[in-house]
Amino acid sequence: MKYLLGVDLGTSGTKTVLFNEKGETIASKTVEYELYQPKNGWAEQDPEDWYQAAVTTIKAVMTESRVDPAAVAGLSISGQMHGLVMLDQNDQVLRRAILWCDARTGAQCAEITDKVGKNRLIEINANPALPGFTACKILWVREHEPELYQRCTCMLLPKDYVRFRLTGVKAQEISDASGTNLLDIRARQWSDEILKKLDIDPRLLPPLIESSAKAGEITAEAAAATGLKAGTLVAGGAGDNAAAAIGTGVCADGQSFVTLGTSGVVFAHTSKPSIDPLGRVHTFCAAVPGAWTAMSCTLAAGLSLRWMRDEFFSFEQQAEADAGRDVYDLMTAQAAKIPAGSDGLIYLPYLMGERSPVLDPEARGVFFGLSARHTKAHLTRAVLEGITLSQRHNLEVLHEMGIVPTSLAACGGGGRSPFWRQLLADILKCRVTTIKSKEGPALGAAILAGTAAGLFSSVEEGCRALVQQGEAQASPESAQTARYDEIYGLYQSLYPALRGSFARLAALRESLDAGKKAPYPSVFSTQFERYGKVITGIDTDKVCRLLEQCSCPQDAVTYVASEPLLETEDLKADLENRVFGGLPIEIGYCSGHNRVLNCLEYHRNSELNICGTDAVFMLAPLTAIKDGIVDSSAVEIFSAPKGTAVLFYETSLHYAPCSADKDGVFRVCVVLPRGTNTAKPEGMKDDLETSMLTNENKWLLAHADSPEAHAGITTGRVIGHNVSLDD
Repeated sequence: MKYLLGVDLGTSGTKTVLFNEKGETIASKTVEYELYQPKNGWAEQDPEDWYQAAVTTIKAVMTESRVDPAAVAGLSISGQMHGLVMLDQNDQVLRRAILWCDARTGAQCAEITDKVGKNRLIEINANPALPGFTACKILWVREHEPELYQRCTCMLLPKDYVRFRLTGVKAQEISDASGTNLLDIRARQWSDEILKKLDIDPRLLPPLIESSAKAGEITAEAAAATGLKAGTLVAGGAGDNAAAAIGTGVCADGQSFVTLGTSGVVFAHTSKPSIDPLGRVHTFCAAVPGAWTAMSCTLAAGLSLRWMRDEFFSFEQQAEADAGRDVYDLMTAQAAKIPAGSDGLIYLPYLMGERSPVLDPEARGVFFGLSARHTKAHLTRAVLEGITLSQRHNLEVLHEMGIVPTSLAACGGGGRSPFWRQLLADILKCRVTTIKSKEGPALGAAILAGTAAGLFSSVEEGCRALVQQGEAQASPESAQTARYDEIYGLYQSLYPALRGSFARLAALRESLDAGKKAPYPSVFSTQFERYGKVITGIDTDKVCRLLEQCSCPQDAVTYVASEPLLETEDLKADLENRVFGGLPIEIGYCSGHNRVLNCLEYHRNSELNICGTDAVFMLAPLTAIKDGIVDSSAVEIFSAPKGTAVLFYETSLHYAPCSADKDGVFRVCVVLPRGTNTAKPEGMKDDLETSMLTNENKWLLAHADSPEAHAGITTGRVIGHNVSLDD
């Protein structure tokens, strides 16, 4: 009888499982270790703790099982991804490892996006720059700990470091390397282009190996520490989710699994590198040679249900525990009595922000449609449905990529619940199966070791030999599926509608925490997205120089629709083609000094503003107009630095730009399709709509104390507090 060792190096601890050649668990042992959080949002661990946990657990299972070390055919490691381990020239660890859940690297992610290009990074690596990935951690250390960075000679990922300690061989395994932001996913090699643009020396990165390849052998020193035989084969191993895929038998097209633990993961196998151009889900190299995986990660799946348990079922939790029962069973039993759709209640599971598919750290949880008739059972069902609807959202992204699983293996706590399995089948419209073994990542690692050792001719054969399907499964019920199609349509519309509000909420939280008024959000922010977008590539330096030659009153505002000084041939040609699709344009300017909202105007075409100074814009959505009236409470204020080109959508109301500096002036270039500013047509019927139309062919809504209102230019009104930047 041959045996295989699977080591699962996690964030909370390391678990080692000894399997026989049938995939049966012989012995297992877990050792936990400390997570260091020296600052808010930071997460670090000591790599020595990982190694000691590995050797301790390996020795424990060998001792408990009394298996002859010579009968162990091989070992490999499943590991937490993205962590940065740095070694000096003597192979000593230079600092504690920065982990996947560390959030300090937002500035470095922006730097990577700027240097490589957002779209180009996704083209090469299949993923956007994310704080969890490794590249941004490298840049953070280089910026904040330069002396330490200069001493670094090698960078490894967590499991690859432990494998190095066991074998003395440095190598980076391919599925784990996929999560560094440095790999060319299609070519399965380090990207020279990314490394060059980020100025990272490729000599710091060790050679790449496949998951099921032989990586080395147990050294005499490691043998003494673990109880294994020196020379025992060690395979490359895999990142935790890639190993879990192998441990659940996901190794061919059409196969996938869904995990509903603290987070929620949909993980699918594909024989070709399918990439989402928006980076909503991750594409990594698979643990199967020559194959890839696509995976999503929602941050608060089971966490949402645990929050529900702790905050709404604390009394029941204690009572159920005293009776020897699980309160989750009570919660799902109550939820099962509520009809699909929770009587019009929808839950967005963004308790911790979100990663897939909306990629928004500022998003927050929402109960939408809450009414007085809803009970705790309704809320529980809405939470279960919301978590599952988020998995469908991710699954539909995979469908767009040409990845269409025929079945899903349900893992984690959600997979053990009959009610939740059926919910998955109905909402995802897919057959849901289960796996007999509960040791997914460790079993996957063992299969990779067995393949490297020659017990299996391929990873696929290893999966067929050791992974057994469970008896429990669920199939979609057509009536419920049709109902959830309708519910999902509303569910997926909620995040886009709330995206700007989530950003405003984040600014409000920051303001409340700081105890002072927050600065105006930038036109580069998420909040601005519903009003317009920043246009890049324009020669704004030239525009700024020309604007300085235009008149600019100190105590008023002037507007010139067409200014020959600005209408140079090169600027006109560029703006016509870059922004207005070839339409003839006129280039004018607005300048002066103003910090009070006088009126809001709506052009029938989009308008481009190029800031010649720092400026502030007051904006409102066109939907805020009701019967020719807009309340100033609908107005939002945004800042734009000098040199910014901002395209306002035709659905935006906006006021002439304001001075960013209380004692300063503003200069803004205004670009519109030619003929937009025309005389008001004669003979038009004077109804509510046309009465707001001015002699410049645009709608105008004026505040009662404004010059426009006093002059009777428009009957459109702005009511409410007259906004002043000096208030």
